[in-house]
Amino acid sequence: MKTLQNCLLLCLAGMASLSCTTTAILSSNFESYAVETLPAPNLPGDPSGDEITYVTQLQPRIRIVNSVNAGQKALRFSQVSAPGLTAHNQWLGFKGISTNLTQPLWFYFTATHSGTGGKLTIDVSDGVANLFARLMILSNGDVIVVRGFPSNEELVGNIQPDLLHTIIFTLNLNTGKYNLSILKSGGNILVNDIPVLAENVLSYANPSRPAIGFRFEDGSSETRKYVLEEININKKQP
Repeated sequence: MKTLQNCLLLCLAGMASLSCTTTAILSSNFESYAVETLPAPNLPGDPSGDEITYVTQLQPRIRIVNSVNAGQKALRFSQVSAPGLTAHNQWLGFKGISTNLTQPLWFYFTATHSGTGGKLTIDVSDGVANLFARLMILSNGDVIVVRGFPSNEELVGNIQPDLLHTIIFTLNLNTGKYNLSILKSGGNILVNDIPVLAENVLSYANPSRPAIGFRFEDGSSETRKYVLEEININKKQP
């Protein structure tokens, strides 16, 4: 369950002169959903207004499942066949509440990937159409950072299938750069000072509703999947 860290204690203590605030822009650990159901568009708990976005045609690929951690829940995003998908409607999105981009932001999630099939693309954006970062994970676990379009890509490491990992994008739009951290057993992947993908940082919406999007390569696979344990966007370092 999401919580307002420390703030609730201040409120209960009767400190009326202080307002309860949270640094969370988006937060979900999927605990409030039943297994084998679809997550509701509006994420429960705080902050109010964060949401999951996906089209009806994508629903066969999305289900709440049991976590690798006993008694907990997760969200499975798979590449199974889903009628009606086109090149433009295959994104599973997580959109945060409005915030000012002049402050650093942390986008982070914990997950596992498995199966054979298409690459997984992960986009971090301003929630409109402007990308801060793009990351791709191949079915063999190779991790590729997109440094520019159309084909400026860098292999930065490998995440073995079924290995629990946490991916962190640390965005500082004041410098026009972000850091990538992938925490996992067997050695972390760390890449610093990666330029954001927009050539002009003024093209980003500000304030914006920062977002994380996931998409599998065109085609289908009965085994390829990415299971999210939790996902967050925050103004505070995790």
